[in-house]
Amino acid sequence: MRSSPAQGLSILEVVVALAILGVALAFIVPSFVGFLETNTGSEVRSQAVYLAQRELETLRLQDPTLLPTSGSAERRESYGERTFTLRRIYCAQTALCGPGSRHIRVEVVWNGRTVYAAETVYTSLR
Repeated sequence: MRSSPAQGLSILEVVVALAILGVALAFIVPSFVGFLETNTGSEVRSQAVYLAQRELETLRLQDPTLLPTSGSAERRESYGERTFTLRRIYCAQTALCGPGSRHIRVEVVWNGRTVYAAETVYTSLR
């Protein structure tokens, strides 16, 4: 009996091909995971910056003399698929707080860590 020229792949050829594919994937997959983590971190930071800016804009519209002279306030807010904690800290630097001004720090916390923080001094223009 004659054997035909195209009999298919032997088990050894399949195992070698799978081993080569496995080695290639071992080098490629970690970089994809790294890119995914970097992308997620950038997205979280962008969302935190947006929430902090919106919080500061809300505070800017208020009369600074009506804001507290000490303490803090905290609330949770969802943005996209994530829930952040927004923390306002009033007059953390007491030298910047006076009769017509308030020092305010806004922190945006996600998963137990501060992702973004901004601070400013609001003064009364009257």
